[in-house]
Amino acid sequence: MQDSSLLNPAASAEGSSDAAASQININTILPLELLINIFNILYQDINDSLPFPFPYNNALQHFCRHPLLDLMLVHRGWYNLVQTTPSYWTDVNIGVTDSIAGGCSGVGRDGIHSVGMGEVKELQERLKKSGSLPLHLTVAPGFIPDFGIVLRVLEEHAGRLENLNILSNTSMKASSTYDISSEYLVQLLKLPLPLLKRLQMDDLIITHSTPEMDPTLRIDLYAPNLQQLSSHTHFVIPQTPSHLTLLSISSLDLDSIRPSFNGSRMELPRLLELRMANCEPGPILSALLTPALQVLIFQPDYAPTQVPTELPEYSHLRDLQWFDTGPEPTFELVFRRCPNITRYANYVVGQETEARADTLVDEATIFKRTGGIDSIKRPRLEEVLIDYASCASLSALVDAVPTIRRIRVLRDPIAPPHRLDLDMEREKESLVELRRKVDIVFRLDPWTNMST
Repeated sequence: MQDSSLLNPAASAEGSSDAAASQININTILPLELLINIFNILYQDINDSLPFPFPYNNALQHFCRHPLLDLMLVHRGWYNLVQTTPSYWTDVNIGVTDSIAGGCSGVGRDGIHSVGMGEVKELQERLKKSGSLPLHLTVAPGFIPDFGIVLRVLEEHAGRLENLNILSNTSMKASSTYDISSEYLVQLLKLPLPLLKRLQMDDLIITHSTPEMDPTLRIDLYAPNLQQLSSHTHFVIPQTPSHLTLLSISSLDLDSIRPSFNGSRMELPRLLELRMANCEPGPILSALLTPALQVLIFQPDYAPTQVPTELPEYSHLRDLQWFDTGPEPTFELVFRRCPNITRYANYVVGQETEARADTLVDEATIFKRTGGIDSIKRPRLEEVLIDYASCASLSALVDAVPTIRRIRVLRDPIAPPHRLDLDMEREKESLVELRRKVDIVFRLDPWTNMST
């Protein structure tokens, strides 16, 4: 029998073309090296976009699924590529989700998940898949009934830790989560951490086996490359803190720290950003030498009472965010020592709801300073963010500080309720005049001139 292709060469050519076309796909078009580079960029971009400090809810959402899951579902070859590439398995959690691989209930022992031997085995497998690469580890001790088991696994890999987040779910009732022993916490943070660049320790429920451990813990880390540190309640600091660029301190009472500071000062020559919350800022600012500081943020839950006698000049400070609790001497001293700020806010950016601006009728305290508007003058001030001020006061501020380009007011001064002492017609005229001079917006509206 004759080959049909010989009888119909056109059909044979068409069949060959179809067969070749069927073998052409994205894997044959893209070289493997290029595909890996694309995956690397996507994976890195996702991890770089994670905030610091890392809120528990963000962690829960992040660990619900692998960052490259969508790509893994496109093609079996892509799935195998991700599964066998160690760099895509360096982001590990234990306790945040129902399992290491995923599952997103994130609830406590009276509801659902807690870490058992199955999750510990998953953790070991995940760590094995990452090879010997630097690790980003997120731990939620509140969902780990026996932290000692997890600690024994982590001891082997401590030298690889580059990021370590020790999180708590503050929305959960204490009865729904587990305590962590102070001994275990100290053991974890006393491990040699030569690669560690970022550390976060949340408000953990800590049990103390001995009364002498009741005071606030001071833990000196061996983490010579630590750059970013966030600590709640306890004072965690590297033995050589010279590489720190960001320090976030919350609910810390320096007087209760053991061993105590005894009036000593700590040099942080590279620190660029200092965040303080729910604490006395004066003693902390007095204890830290921060000659390069550029960003200073303070969010209190009460008006500070411990006023430092003196502070250094923060000549490099550009961004001052200090929540307005009314007239208080610590802010007055800090403001005087910041001659070159380019942005001032009387609330913390990103936490605008805490200002409760809709209920305000009194102007921001900064407008009531001794010396009036002239006392606010700063030669480089470009942006002012405040909870409330009248248009007349804002207009006077812009006249006194012509470098100001942008103003945000959380409460629209034209909207009711109105102050009884304000001439609303004059207010409207002042607003029109202001709009000619600066970009002024209300609430969280976007800036109208993005180029300023």
